Amino acid sequence: MTQHTATMRKSWTARHDDPRFLTSVARGFQVFDALSNGSGPMSLTELAAATGLSVPTVQRLTATLVCAGYLAKDSHSKRYRPTVKTVNLLYSYLSRNQFAKRAWPHLVKLREDVGLDVSLSVRVGDAMIYVHRLPGYAGNFENTLPGKKVPIQLSASGRSLLSLWETQKVQNYLSRLDLCAQTPWSLTDSNAIAAKIADCREKGFAFVKQEASPGLMTLACPVVCGTEAISGVSVHAPVASLSPEDFKNKALPLVVSVSQALSRAASFHP
Repeated sequence: MTQHTATMRKSWTARHDDPRFLTSVARGFQVFDALSNGSGPMSLTELAAATGLSVPTVQRLTATLVCAGYLAKDSHSKRYRPTVKTVNLLYSYLSRNQFAKRAWPHLVKLREDVGLDVSLSVRVGDAMIYVHRLPGYAGNFENTLPGKKVPIQLSASGRSLLSLWETQKVQNYLSRLDLCAQTPWSLTDSNAIAAKIADCREKGFAFVKQEASPGLMTLACPVVCGTEAISGVSVHAPVASLSPEDFKNKALPLVVSVSQALSRAASFHP
């Protein structure tokens, strides 16, 4: 089970005493969470293991979601995957979210100025999710897609958000996470990660090299609404294209400027 799925399950469990809570609906979203965290189509057994639900329960849930058009079942492998119908949910969110709309022209200008990948990500549970991702070069296809999820402690945007927390709160939070590696360069020691976050607190930006995606380095600054960090602005570059120092010198002033502009305009929570 991934740390994000575990967090969501705790959240749903906490609401079971609400008379309006529908367990069947929550379980259906557990299936979607498992698929979003997986590396590809999943079998009933894999979905059951990822959600903690029984195979018969998952079978009923997937059958319902297939009938509703949100899942498809491969006739040969018997594995399930989301359908194109789920893309409309992302469109519905982006086209109606005022913060996403206001951020867009700033991100387009940033991409033009820096000539690299630019993104805006938002915290959801223990992960950062890309809301906007503007490719500036021909890189990995998956890295250019909105909706991608990265563990908060491995994300430059995530670390920039956590840097606004008090030191003890950060340490307590990290101690509760399942610090799994995503690449051979991922930090998995809570003290080492806390040190990176402290460095970000001192410098005002976060820098991550190959911890979330092989071959990629990222620089990020937080967007703040009042006293709350609501998102992160990032620039990404292939490690083979620039030295870390050249990357920082090129991107940091522009990222700081955009994060400050979005902070001033952030009257809408993403």
